[in-house]
Amino acid sequence: MNFISAFIDGIVGFVRRNPLTCVILLLIAVVAPSLFGFMLYVILGMVLVSIISALIFAWRLRRMQRQMEEQFRQHESEYTRYDRRNSSAEEGEVRVHATTAMPEKRVSDDVGEYVDFKEEKNPEPEK
Repeated sequence: MNFISAFIDGIVGFVRRNPLTCVILLLIAVVAPSLFGFMLYVILGMVLVSIISALIFAWRLRRMQRQMEEQFRQHESEYTRYDRRNSSAEEGEVRVHATTAMPEKRVSDDVGEYVDFKEEKNPEPEK
């Protein structure tokens, strides 16, 4: 019963917002019923096309979502398989690898020498 009252309220609201359109549609329905029927079929066709396109869009979106989830699971399983193969340590075991204390010098020795300098601010001259 709620649906019927909501439908009637929607129609009444449409008539209140568009009185001229409703009068024109009523005149067409009385004067040329075949034209009104054709217009009704066109409007119903447009509604059906929009509903079908919305359903197709939702279906394709869900399909793409499933494909992405499947790809994620596949890559995740490959990563865990790779991780298990390369780790011989038990869970919770920590390994520390030592690195070189002095990084490798990137500039050749004949480029020049580094000069450490200190910036000093000169006091502003009095006027």
